[in-house]
Amino acid sequence: MNNRVYILYHGSFGELVTEHLAMSELADRIVSLYDLKVPSVSLDDPENDMPEDIPLPECDLLLVLGILPKAGDLVPIIAERTGAKAILWPIEDPNLIPEGKYSIENELKEKGIHVEFPEPLCSLDTSENELVQSFVESFGKPKFEFRVNEKNKVIEAVKVIRDTPCGSASKIAAKLVGMSYKDMKSFEEAVMQMHDNECVAYMGPERPIMQQAGRLLADAIKEAIP
Repeated sequence: MNNRVYILYHGSFGELVTEHLAMSELADRIVSLYDLKVPSVSLDDPENDMPEDIPLPECDLLLVLGILPKAGDLVPIIAERTGAKAILWPIEDPNLIPEGKYSIENELKEKGIHVEFPEPLCSLDTSENELVQSFVESFGKPKFEFRVNEKNKVIEAVKVIRDTPCGSASKIAAKLVGMSYKDMKSFEEAVMQMHDNECVAYMGPERPIMQQAGRLLADAIKEAIP
């Protein structure tokens, strides 16, 4: 991935993903990180609420992670000023869906800026947009490669082909070595528990995003077992 990435983040999810990406192969492509703490902006003139210290470096892809719903109107302004051509704005918590989401989408479309709202970010598998696809080649829907002892049904080695943006896939991968999958039900339950200990996505009966993310991880692991 050779594109310049700017990360706007806030809250536990934003911090978790930002920290992982900043320590990953993406690190040398990140042009800036900024905690957008703004609680709300004026609907009539959002530019007045732009933080004075916000950096506005030139970038190609803008990642928007966990910012507050009423701060969303700043994103099109930031995207335009930085020259961003695409935005990834995942929904990990329904309480953080940007207010005026559809009007924001339309505004970005008018500016010629591509935007996607994956739910959750680790469900992202492919994109028609070149910049988003470049990101997805390394981060998104988890993908693994296993070496196993088929006779004893034990995992001997794990290679992470594509990590989750929060890093849960690589963290859990290290714990899988030596585990038995002879009892697949117990193995799957253990994987889901490990995931729940790492994931900070929303979990509620009406929108169980954490459970969805866990299912994606568990399925990816099952698919990797020869």
